[in-house]
Amino acid sequence: MLFLKINGLILHKEKTKENDAIVYILTKNNGIVKCFIKGLYKATSKNLTLFEIGNLNKLFILTNLNKFQIISALPLKIVNYIIFNKYPYIFIWSLKLIKNLNLKETPKIIWFILTHIELYLKQNAKNFPHWFLFHLLKELGYEIDLERCYKCFRKINKFAFFDYKNSLFCYKCHKESYLKINSNDLKKAKNIKNILKIPHEIPIFLKKIIRNTFYKVIINFK
Repeated sequence: MLFLKINGLILHKEKTKENDAIVYILTKNNGIVKCFIKGLYKATSKNLTLFEIGNLNKLFILTNLNKFQIISALPLKIVNYIIFNKYPYIFIWSLKLIKNLNLKETPKIIWFILTHIELYLKQNAKNFPHWFLFHLLKELGYEIDLERCYKCFRKINKFAFFDYKNSLFCYKCHKESYLKINSNDLKKAKNIKNILKIPHEIPIFLKKIIRNTFYKVIINFK
């Protein structure tokens, strides 16, 4: 058996048997680790509050590289419950979304966002979901191109055309049925690339692209 010390963000936990639990943990570099913890739900347990979703802990783990058992934990960062109680659904959605992707590696940007999620929600909770999905898609290798035509790769400057699905087209490649995107909305859309600041406004066309692209990605992950 090997003894590991890792920092982990609590994504989800499930009760097993009477008092034991399975905990899904996002590690800084090695994706998601599924760990067993004995007696977490005992009345005398001192660890239950440490394993609330969103908490960041230093974890002491025994493993044979196939199964992982948490021996103990120390808190590194406890969830700000004022923010959690204000935006519980967004908070839980973000963490469960990552848990369901079953990542083998942890993108640095996603780790940063999730370990600072309270600050982002305070900044702009309304637009957080689409902004988060945009950056998650980029880290998964499905970056949404707002700069070039999907068909001919011509650089898009002043305006573009949206096919109501996943892509933007230039004036030469578009069809009559496509929606014209003016320069102002195109500029607003590009603001979503900022990793530190969530835009105040995300155009409707970009929200549709993000949702449609993510739906296709999820199907590929299944």
